[in-house]
Amino acid sequence: MFAAAALFGVAAWSLIDDNPDDGGTGVAMSVEPPAKTIEPGPLVSEVRERSPVGRFEAARCRVQEHSVADPESWFHPRDRFYPPGADAPSRADLDHLASRDFAVVALYRPDAARPARDALERWAAEGTGVIVAPNRAGDHPELEAYTFDRRLTCDGVDLDRLTEFTDRHFSRPLDYESHGDEAG
Repeated sequence: MFAAAALFGVAAWSLIDDNPDDGGTGVAMSVEPPAKTIEPGPLVSEVRERSPVGRFEAARCRVQEHSVADPESWFHPRDRFYPPGADAPSRADLDHLASRDFAVVALYRPDAARPARDALERWAAEGTGVIVAPNRAGDHPELEAYTFDRRLTCDGVDLDRLTEFTDRHFSRPLDYESHGDEAG
């Protein structure tokens, strides 16, 4: 589990600089992660069939092969969950997380009912290496999750299926390389 935390922790490398050389401004500064390569290895030893926060609703889901290009311009999002209309990350930011940080990106319909959003927020708080955001695409399923090589689509917010999809992703060795906090 530590390796999973380290994997997603790279996306959260932002600290307040307590150095007196900042003129006392306390301005948030981006800090580069250590230069060494992190090798997460198998992060999950058992694939769960149940969500840690409950199923929410049963849905028909489908998993298929998927690919994500690594965008040239991106920024690591700071939160695990984004409500609709908030400062949600761009698709390039999310695609970068999937392609280079091996995160699981879960997208929901921006018009999802409050109980569904609350369930997804609770689920995201329990996860490591996951980010949940509103889907900005035009025609989108109730729930979509993707990694660098697989995509889950569901006609409802089935947190059991989302958990299983996530655990299967993190049960494989992932070849992570440290690369900083934002594109140049």
